[in-house]
Amino acid sequence: MAQHRPRIVVIGAGIIGSAISYNLAIRGADVLLMDQGQMPGSGVTGKAFGWVNVINGTPGDNSYALWREAVAEFRNLKDALPTAFSRARSGSLLWKATAQETEQFAELHRSAGENVELLQRSALLELEPRLREVPDLAAFSPNDLALDPMRLAGDLVAAAIAAGGSTRFGAAVCAIDTINGKVSGVRVGDEIIAADVVVVAAGAGVLPLTDRLGVQTGLTTSPALLLRYACNRPIINYILRGPRLEIRQASDSTLLVAKSYVENGDENGPRLIGEKMLTVMKDELDLPDEVELKSAEIGDRPIFADGLPRLGFLQEIGSLYLAVGHPGVILAPLIGRMTAEELLEGRNANSTHSPLIGGSLPSSCRLSAQSGRTEQTCS
Repeated sequence: MAQHRPRIVVIGAGIIGSAISYNLAIRGADVLLMDQGQMPGSGVTGKAFGWVNVINGTPGDNSYALWREAVAEFRNLKDALPTAFSRARSGSLLWKATAQETEQFAELHRSAGENVELLQRSALLELEPRLREVPDLAAFSPNDLALDPMRLAGDLVAAAIAAGGSTRFGAAVCAIDTINGKVSGVRVGDEIIAADVVVVAAGAGVLPLTDRLGVQTGLTTSPALLLRYACNRPIINYILRGPRLEIRQASDSTLLVAKSYVENGDENGPRLIGEKMLTVMKDELDLPDEVELKSAEIGDRPIFADGLPRLGFLQEIGSLYLAVGHPGVILAPLIGRMTAEELLEGRNANSTHSPLIGGSLPSSCRLSAQSGRTEQTCS
């Protein structure tokens, strides 16, 4: 590495690709970040709710242990890029359908070592006076973060550029070229960009690229709905999650609501759901009269059946690295650091974290053998 700096191309400027590029750049790598969008985080990252937490995980799961490590990594990133977190808010309040369920939920996380406090109704109202349907008991998780994922991606890219990295936006990579079973470059239209290593961090966009190479990663997508509502004043102090509503307020006072989504024709369209959710919001909160739906966007989250991300080199295509998984916003700083350490220092993410990160990769990926020169055509 001291004698030769390999050219590393990162495909995808979502939160994970941006974090990888940042970590590579600050370590002196020759890194080029590419994305078909015009700015960082313009894909599924821009449709993410932005809740950095452990409390939504399940203690005992591999993913829970991974989330804990990822959230801890945010503290390191915050120290390195304090301005990127200047508008972030701390703390969340969660409650279940009954006080008993809420108490059991809080105890489960406290016994796992998390900082969770049970609040009575009166204390909850002091924190959130605009609540209308006030539960008898709520779990307070003070260390959670609410942040703008798209802004964070932009800050990471700006820091990567400042450290010597380069970017190319509005450039859709349509294929990855190989020579003798090893990455040689990427294609944008008829242009070939040489690369010694290619990191595919394009979320659901991984699929068309790996399909062209005969790679079946097992990646699927899960749609989620992000609703944005115009609001002209601060009314919510924390992230709120109850049986009917998951909501937070951004620094510009926009109200953000997250919902799972199942496509079911026009009667279940995103905007109609958004209008119905406004009624729920008015039941749950004392809202200003002028609150109205601004946008309803669906984000296709990249997921694997075991709930874990995939991180590592693919065995049968030399120098092709996969970095993808959900929840990207939570995992990005950790994945960014681990990817940079593996690419530049030879620290294998799977051997040190197995089975937490891509423990089944690459054995879960079925690849067609590559030999000779493989040239992918662009459609």
